[in-house]
Amino acid sequence: MRRFLMVVICLTGLAGQVRAQQSWPPQIEGERHVYKQVGETQLNLWVLRGGVANAPAIVFFFGGGWSAGTPEQFLPQARYLASRGMTAVVADYRVASRQQVRAVSCVEDAKSAVRWLRGHAVELGIDPQRICAAGGSAGGHIACCTALIEGLEGAGEDLSVSSVPNAMALFNPAVMLAPLPGAELTEQETQKLQSLASRTGVDPVQISPIHHVRAGMPPTVIFHGDADSTVAIATVAAFEKRMTDAGNRCELRRFSGAPHGFFNLREGRGVNGERQREWHLRTLRQLDVFLTSLGWLTGEPKLPVVDNDNVHVRGHLQRALTKIASQSEARVAFLGGSITEMDGYRPLVEKWLTERFPQTKFSFIRAGISSTCSNTGAFRFQRDVVAQGPVDLLLVEFAVNDDQDAHHDADGCVRGMEGILRQLWRHNPEAGAVMLHFVNPEMLATAQAGGMQLSAKQHEAVARHYGVSSIDLPAELADRIKDGTMSWESWGGTHPGPAGNRHTADLVIQVLQSALAAAGGDSAEQDDGELPEPMLASSFSEGGFLPAESVRPGTGWHLGIPDWNALPGSKRERFLGESLYYSEQPGALLTLEFSGTAVGAYLLAGPDAGRLDVRLDGGEWKTVELYHSYSAGLHYPRTVMFASDLAAGRHVVDVRVSEEKDGRSRGHAARILQFVVNGAAVPVAKQGIPESP
Repeated sequence: MRRFLMVVICLTGLAGQVRAQQSWPPQIEGERHVYKQVGETQLNLWVLRGGVANAPAIVFFFGGGWSAGTPEQFLPQARYLASRGMTAVVADYRVASRQQVRAVSCVEDAKSAVRWLRGHAVELGIDPQRICAAGGSAGGHIACCTALIEGLEGAGEDLSVSSVPNAMALFNPAVMLAPLPGAELTEQETQKLQSLASRTGVDPVQISPIHHVRAGMPPTVIFHGDADSTVAIATVAAFEKRMTDAGNRCELRRFSGAPHGFFNLREGRGVNGERQREWHLRTLRQLDVFLTSLGWLTGEPKLPVVDNDNVHVRGHLQRALTKIASQSEARVAFLGGSITEMDGYRPLVEKWLTERFPQTKFSFIRAGISSTCSNTGAFRFQRDVVAQGPVDLLLVEFAVNDDQDAHHDADGCVRGMEGILRQLWRHNPEAGAVMLHFVNPEMLATAQAGGMQLSAKQHEAVARHYGVSSIDLPAELADRIKDGTMSWESWGGTHPGPAGNRHTADLVIQVLQSALAAAGGDSAEQDDGELPEPMLASSFSEGGFLPAESVRPGTGWHLGIPDWNALPGSKRERFLGESLYYSEQPGALLTLEFSGTAVGAYLLAGPDAGRLDVRLDGGEWKTVELYHSYSAGLHYPRTVMFASDLAAGRHVVDVRVSEEKDGRSRGHAARILQFVVNGAAVPVAKQGIPESP
């Protein structure tokens, strides 16, 4: 099964999971050193060198409530930073489950580890004045204590060597171990702090970092989830304020909806697994940016992620961009409705691609057609996109039109979008794709209420299933309105204005840059060459237009160009020269044959649009409405389905202009641009097709 899973080599391995060990110490890559011995206990640390002389160093301390845990937890972070040129270290320390100690001993060991690294800087090739102490939860606590807690030094250590780090990176750290006057905590949070006294080994205040904040502390970055029920974010916010009030640099990075341990790289599938992976990569990216701000790293982070809750970078895009970068020619398609057809975000992305890859000659396929939905997109994909050759990169949007124009149900939203993607990869298995969910007023309101409109939700499910990068613009705009940087008016409305299009293009560019940066670094993709199983067996993955030889119009039907000048209602220029099947005569019969699972019509529904009676394989007649709420003043392009989930095989369809019509319609007209099928045509003899002059 093709899963489009990106494997970042520097992040492979144990995925940050705390696992039971068969023996101790664990088997970890890198240079193993004993940094301390207490009685019969040897404490080890493992050094992953970045290959740079006099390199900055970072030492990670695992979490586990001072009771358990393994240095393996931060191996993914250590591997990545070593790939960026740092010397990365993961350290063991004593815990209650192995050495029957309390938190005060953990603090002592962390200080010993920092001191040992500084004392052995020459042999390790590190800069003793660029050491960062890092850790998660209890590990974040003891990392913080190396800077803020004085004393508690191990016996026999060389106190002429400082154990104070030069920077700190703390992941949901326990920074408040005892109540603090002025801290705004709930009664439950206060009770939880009071319960820590039995685990600390000393008065909790003695090793509570927030109680020891003062000027001159190292620059600090903290990563914390606002849904953390283990370490309340209020305690960390109070610590940040106390640090900054004292004149220290301290930056709290909040993650919406993130629980305790959100930064760990855990294996998992589905929405939760994807969020965990993105949180891990985003914290790592922010750590990279923080270290770069100190002058410890240079260049851009090489991570396949955009630091934004509403943007999802998924793996297979990397291969496509790497290929584009190495090719002399590339083909990029934009598929969607009016937002794609207009000169909006699309030309901005085209400009960036041309400038980013100057050696590549681009062919841009501009396949936007106003008002059309994803179903229409799937049926016209062959004609409008791949007929011009295999596509290297596809940017696709249909969420707004599936919502406000087509009013698709859940399956209707999936059938078209999934069909488009499966057709894309049938023609080029290495193609990349970015899916954009644009926004209308109702979708924005849903996002502001914390939800996701059906069309965008279903399209996002397709994106996750196939590993397609995506951008959730309703949620993005809701966030920008909330933070005061944008409004619905400045965005420009359903059809974005300059600011909305610029913002959208910038997000697309960030997706492409992030994927390209990771692809250009130590990364690779695994792909066994097959697509995943379809989400819906009825998806339009074999969608296309039925050729004329498979259609047999009877008396009352015409094939040609209508006299548009004589018809009321506005018309769109793109359709005026197209030959189509049309009839205004109730009872006029037309027959078509095909082999497949779905059939319908791509048509223009104007002020006089009627209804069709449809009969499949000689069965009962059913009526299909052509008139649309937008038909009153426009010959509106839409696709109506006669059947979407037929048994595979040959089918005969009779289509008759109905005697009935919508009460708002001025007539019984049917004007069909193309009959659409999910399958193949069955040629039939043409008999008496009236060709209009």
